[in-house]
Amino acid sequence: MSRGSGTREATEERFAERAAQARAQRVRRWLVGLLTVVVLLGLAWVVGFSSALDTRTVAVTGADPADAEQVERIAAQEIGTPLVRVDGDDVARRITEEVPGAAHVSVDAGWPHTLNVKVTSRVPALAVRHDGDGYRLLDLEGVVIRTVSSAPKGVPAVSADGKAEVSGHGVRAALGMLAAMPPDLRSKVADVSVDEADQISFRLGGSTVVWGDGSSPDVKVEVIRILLDKKPEVIDVSAPDTPVTRG
Repeated sequence: MSRGSGTREATEERFAERAAQARAQRVRRWLVGLLTVVVLLGLAWVVGFSSALDTRTVAVTGADPADAEQVERIAAQEIGTPLVRVDGDDVARRITEEVPGAAHVSVDAGWPHTLNVKVTSRVPALAVRHDGDGYRLLDLEGVVIRTVSSAPKGVPAVSADGKAEVSGHGVRAALGMLAAMPPDLRSKVADVSVDEADQISFRLGGSTVVWGDGSSPDVKVEVIRILLDKKPEVIDVSAPDTPVTRG
C-alpha cells in the first residue's frame, strides 16, 4: 500500500469518527431536550391538573363576622381546583357582588393547599329604620350592608318623624351630614331624625342639634364646634350664619 493511500484512509477514518461523534452529540441533545419537555409536562400536570397542589382549605381574614360565613362559602366553591388554576379575580368579583358588606377583596394562593381571601369590610355609618321593625345598615357611600334587628352600638339610628319609613332624600341628607362631620364628632352623633321636609336633627353629646338641610355643611360643623363649649340643650344651625342656642 502506498503512503498516499494510507494517508487517505486515515483521513477518512477521522472524518467517520467525527461524523459519528457529531451524530452522538445530536442524539444526546435530542434526548436531553425530550427529557426536559417530559419533566416540564410532568410538573405542569402535577401543578395544574393533579390533586397534589389542589385547594383544600379557605382562609378568610378581615371580613365582618356577619359576612365571614358567606364569603367562605363562595370561596369554597374552588375546593378541589388546583391552586394555580384558581382565578382569584373572579372569586373576588363574585364575593363583592354577592356580599354587600365586602368593599374590597383580594385572593391569593397559600401553598400548598390554602386559598387566602382578604376582605376589606364596609363600615356601618347609619342605621335606617326599616318597615318599622329592624334597621338597614348603610356605609357613608349609601351602600346597604345588611338588615339587622337593632342598631349596633356606636352606629347612629335615623327615623322619620311621624312616618314608618325614611325617604331616600332623607337618607341621603343624613349621610351627607355624617360625611361632613369629622370623626371625633361623628362618633358622638345619635338619634338622627328626618322630618317630612327632609330636615335633619340629631343628638350630639348632651345637645340636640337642628341641622336643617344639606347646605353649608362645613360652616355648620365649625359653628357646632364653637357652640358645643357652652353645652346648650339645643343648637340650631339650620341657618348657620345666624345660629341659635337654647337652654
